[in-house]
Amino acid sequence: MIGKLISSALRRKEHPDIGENFGDAAMPDEALSFPPMQPLHPPPAQNDDPLQPLCEAVESELREAGFLR
Repeated sequence: MIGKLISSALRRKEHPDIGENFGDAAMPDEALSFPPMQPLHPPPAQNDDPLQPLCEAVESELREAGFLR
């Protein structure tokens, strides 16, 4: 990392015109004019209790067997 920093600094001293040939980096206003982003909302939770169907099935079987009223 330091080697790259030193080599780029030395290169600029040897070739001071490097970096001046790139022109203006500013983007035109039409490229930056876009509508604001809609806020993202997570979908509603569907599997809050994955054992709920199992509990309902066991409860219905116990009711049919006469163990629950």
